Amino acid sequence: MSRSCPICNAPDFGTPFCVSCQAPMHGNLSVTPETSKIHLPPEPGEITADVIRAGFFRRLAAFAIDWLVLSILADIVSLAYRFGSGADPGIVHLNIALGFSSVLFILYFTLFTGEGGQTLGKMLLGIRVQSLDGSTIGFGRAFLRSMGYFVSVFFMTFLGFLWALWDKKNQSWHDKIAGTEVVKV
Repeated sequence: MSRSCPICNAPDFGTPFCVSCQAPMHGNLSVTPETSKIHLPPEPGEITADVIRAGFFRRLAAFAIDWLVLSILADIVSLAYRFGSGADPGIVHLNIALGFSSVLFILYFTLFTGEGGQTLGKMLLGIRVQSLDGSTIGFGRAFLRSMGYFVSVFFMTFLGFLWALWDKKNQSWHDKIAGTEVVKV
């Protein structure tokens, strides 16, 4: 018999919480759509709203879209540099392309996330990054989160990204570093 999430019917991958909606998957907890929503304590004078965290696979799809956009931009600039310089391709061109790609990556995620909490991929999939208190994160915290991506890669194991699969708050390492979470809009 195959088990699924009692809220969204997503398949059970053996994690304690649903990878899609973060509802508890096992145990004696009574889960309903109303109880699966996360209630944050309100700030003084703040209007409260229900927050539903984005699941791992939705976040992964948004990142894949962003990666595709960045790859196309980096390839265009790399080709333009290589053909514009007139030199034979070599390690220098590779280093310049890698350096440009890294700067483009940091700028893209910092500017888009700092401005409205959404990159192009997150906009398409209806999710956004916010502070744990529900406020926008600004450019400083967005930069810290962008740099945290390099920590999340962790020697090409991507363990920091996968961490969201079993974390109760669905946070990756870069979210924990910057004090952010990804929620459905």
